[in-house]
Amino acid sequence: MDQPLEGISGGGSKHLLLCVDDEENILHALRRLFRKEPYEIITAVSAKKGLVLLESQPVALVISDHRMPEMEGTEFLAEVRERKPDVIRIMLTGYADMKAAIEAINDCQVYRYISKPWSDDDLRLTVREALRQYDLVQTNRELNELVKEQNKELYDMNRNLESKIRERTKELERKNQELEGSFHNMLDLFIGLMEMKNAALVGHSRRTAMVAKELAIRLALPEDERKLCEAAALLMDSGTVGYPDSLTQKRFEEMDTAEQILWKKHPLLAQATLKRIKRLEPVGQIIRSHHEQFDGNGFPDGLKGEMILLPSQIIAVADSFDLLVNPQGLAARYSVSEALGLLEKERGKRFDPMVIQALGEIIESIQGLIISDEFEVSLGELKEGMTLARNLVTSGGILLLPAHSRLQATHLEKIQNFHRIDPIIGRIPVFRNVKDFKSSSR
Repeated sequence: MDQPLEGISGGGSKHLLLCVDDEENILHALRRLFRKEPYEIITAVSAKKGLVLLESQPVALVISDHRMPEMEGTEFLAEVRERKPDVIRIMLTGYADMKAAIEAINDCQVYRYISKPWSDDDLRLTVREALRQYDLVQTNRELNELVKEQNKELYDMNRNLESKIRERTKELERKNQELEGSFHNMLDLFIGLMEMKNAALVGHSRRTAMVAKELAIRLALPEDERKLCEAAALLMDSGTVGYPDSLTQKRFEEMDTAEQILWKKHPLLAQATLKRIKRLEPVGQIIRSHHEQFDGNGFPDGLKGEMILLPSQIIAVADSFDLLVNPQGLAARYSVSEALGLLEKERGKRFDPMVIQALGEIIESIQGLIISDEFEVSLGELKEGMTLARNLVTSGGILLLPAHSRLQATHLEKIQNFHRIDPIIGRIPVFRNVKDFKSSSR
């Protein structure tokens, strides 16, 4: 019988998780996984029963399998979105089921899809971050409603109450900023999880974004365009979510015809996903064109010269530069000067001459961003601005931050808080790049 997880008491405010799978062993595994977490768990062995529970219970998050009789996971989660749009949606799917993953992202707007078999630590962390986002959205909505009610009351009150309006407005702005910060943290977490799943992308998107940011500054792009350029570089390979490692670990020239056709679709898949989020729609437009070439021989649209967005041309150069100095697999590794020389040969062909010139002008200053020395520090020696060289995991196996995370003040506070209850054993490998080292020694 479908019922809440035994052993969880009803005291306090707990999130309610609905797990839906036609296999009882999967439901038992999910119960065990979240046994020590502060959640209440209800389960359903079919999508139909899951929808009944959804209507009758205050569900905050749904975890659903994709392959189920009567109604597949994508159809079920689309129905969940229609009925309860605020409920966070996570889909479990077979590792090779790329079509289901794309449908989940495009049609159901799932928060995350998780490949089976899953990593317990990854799934726990994903649910924790998802519920944090859920709480912020609910808090923000409540505050908005509260502000509306108070504004209506204040309309009939005298001017002495204007200070209360300002205080409430400031509180709302603070919550909105907190929500936006959570969005960026979630984005960073998604990139980290994607990189852990696919070795071919480890650190590549972050390094490309660093170089793209410096190029955008050198080319005097407005601040809003620089931010869009950096975000697009971080998400440029998001369209490959669901692609098998056997494809993403190959260089383009190593792919067969069918694989090349599939690969060329990834900018379009990324744009199709991002355009559903109004704030990220211009990011998707930049990603669509980052494989275009200056001479018109690129894809997907065969754009030429100034028809290509400048941020897209910047990312094209930064992407190729990083792949030369930090190659994937057994590809040859080039020095910074050798890589610049190879890109120079493509000036006016693949790449915009103006962007290549800018790369040559900043090449010395960015070496510290892309060629880093790894060393170990104690927990107390961690500082804001350091970059993790390995996943940061507690002694209990909880993943705190993925490799290549750049430490912020909020990260340091989180690390210290976890360390008090679940110690971090041993020294911590980090990268110390030239830029950080110089700035810290002044």
